[in-house]
Amino acid sequence: MLQNKKIVSGSIWSLIGSSSYQLSGLIIFIILSRVLSPVDFGTAALAIVFIELTNTIVKYGLVEVVVRESDNTDIENSIFFTTLLLGMAVALLFVVFASYLEKLFEAPGLAISLQILSVVPILQALSTVPEGLLKRDFKFKALAIRLFFSSLFSGAVAIFLAYANYGFYSLIIQKILSALLSLLLVWKVISWRPKFSFSIVDILNTLKQGQPILLSSLIGQGIFRFVELIISFFLGVIALGYFKIAGKLLDVIVQFTIRPIVDVSFSAFANSQDNGNELERRFINFITITALFSLPIFVGGYVIGNEMVYLIFGEKWSESGVIFSILCLSGLSASFNYFFAPLCHSTHNSLMPLKLRVIEFLIVVTLVSVFSQYSIYYVAYSNVLTATLLSISMLIILKVKFAFSTRLIIKALLPSVISSIIMGGVVYIVSRFFLTCSNFNLKLILSIVIGCISYFLIYKIIFPKRTFELVTEIKKLMKR
Repeated sequence: MLQNKKIVSGSIWSLIGSSSYQLSGLIIFIILSRVLSPVDFGTAALAIVFIELTNTIVKYGLVEVVVRESDNTDIENSIFFTTLLLGMAVALLFVVFASYLEKLFEAPGLAISLQILSVVPILQALSTVPEGLLKRDFKFKALAIRLFFSSLFSGAVAIFLAYANYGFYSLIIQKILSALLSLLLVWKVISWRPKFSFSIVDILNTLKQGQPILLSSLIGQGIFRFVELIISFFLGVIALGYFKIAGKLLDVIVQFTIRPIVDVSFSAFANSQDNGNELERRFINFITITALFSLPIFVGGYVIGNEMVYLIFGEKWSESGVIFSILCLSGLSASFNYFFAPLCHSTHNSLMPLKLRVIEFLIVVTLVSVFSQYSIYYVAYSNVLTATLLSISMLIILKVKFAFSTRLIIKALLPSVISSIIMGGVVYIVSRFFLTCSNFNLKLILSIVIGCISYFLIYKIIFPKRTFELVTEIKKLMKR
């Protein structure tokens, strides 16, 4: 009973921490994007891409090892010194090779950014064991507080520096402050302290335990980070800045419409893993409910994406509006693809999503490398193409491995697809030919309101039976 209470409390605090971090991060991101130029934004973004990639290497999957090895009290010490050595090695590499990377990417300011940021891998290394201990003991409240306050304080400092004309340095300082505050806060709430005793054998054994988790994390991170590196290499930091803005807006849609449902799907799938029919029913219900809310937003983003970006981020990011509109074409795939991994993990088929991730990584890197020779818009289209190919692959796997009906899946998604497309047409016609008011903000707000009303009316009129079924399923989902 106590364990269940810890799990529920941990889940709630994890949700609070994630939501507050996302919301505060979005507000800070919007303010900074309005103050900083695309060049400053892109330069800092490129430097942070390198840091985030190496942070995955520094942690080496060892946070999860700390959580898992609760009976081995000596392993924390080995992990502490292992990650510290990795962090120091990575920091040294940045100091030495930063100038070469600046020349390679032709990005003035990258070298000094990386050299300043070289302290971050060490800070991340020092936080590995405390973070694992807090997760092991279900102290998600401490993690949530750490996440929120470090984000809020560092963001506030970054905004001040941006208005004081510090340019890309404001984003660099933000990253360092966030890592430093996170480190101080986690060390404050744990009683464990390292002992200066370790051996090479212990370090090698520790690295061996973290390897599988590192591989999975690197592939997941690499898909996004390598895309950004390739964009910077071929198209420059300004193009990266445009792409980051569009990607951030797309991520907001995912975090607030898809991710909350995905987070509760794992336990639901796990409880039905021995009943194939029930498992299929739950999978279809999850993707249907997700598509109901996310798909009209993606379609709306495609139709009025330019206007949305203009309103939120400002005129200088108009290129991002076009990219965002293109990326919204992957909305249907996103509503479906996110549930594949939880389904596989909950049914002891974890190797399948890993294999698919590797294939996705290879496809994305290949397509982006080719299309970035031409335009950032082609890169966006290549992302949409990859997401579509993944959806088709997942449908085939679901049919072959899980015996799910492709016909039932498509049939379940059709109401949202049809209603969203009609809604998109209505919004396009109304916004282009009927809303002639000179107030841009009012026009956009009216377009969104008309889209929301028309979507649900269209859905209810054309699919009344499905509307009733969905309302019932949503009520059940809320009770879980």
